Amino acid sequence: MREWFFAALFVAGNALGQQDEKLISGPGSTLTETKCKICHELQHIKRTPLSRGEWADNLKNMKERGTPMTDAEQAVILDYLSVYYNREKPAPDPSPDTIATASDDPMEKLLGANGCSACHQVDKKVLGPAFREVAKRYAGQAGAAERLAAKIRAGGQGAWGNVPMPPNAALSEADARKLAGWVLGLARN
Repeated sequence: MREWFFAALFVAGNALGQQDEKLISGPGSTLTETKCKICHELQHIKRTPLSRGEWADNLKNMKERGTPMTDAEQAVILDYLSVYYNREKPAPDPSPDTIATASDDPMEKLLGANGCSACHQVDKKVLGPAFREVAKRYAGQAGAAERLAAKIRAGGQGAWGNVPMPPNAALSEADARKLAGWVLGLARN
């Protein structure tokens, strides 16, 4: 039930146009956007700067309510919010997100930049099915890559239970095809 609730909030937020929202660029901004958009719009962060302690309490609450977030990710997000959205001191100028992903793998970067890893992992169900489960379901089907790419962009509900997948309309068709091809390739591994 909890998974469905958070996924429904994510879909509702995306439907209201949060996909185009961005936080101030800085170390940890991409991770912060990805994790926070699971449940609410980014405007929630922008309109109410908090102290470091208040952000720490909020992140602890998010994790207790089911946001998939490791302790290391929580620490990065806390550091980011404490610097760029702190009510006790002005934010510095935007800077590159030097920790957007620890990998040089282009697919990992694409997954991270589009929030895919917030709900999916290769071999483990998070909020959505494991990527390998998706690959096995579509394996050998004619037109599977095109259908999966379209589903990645449009979102959906019902194919994997009651948890909806939010639309990713801001994702280009070319990137959706890359993601679909990568997912389908996992059936062979």
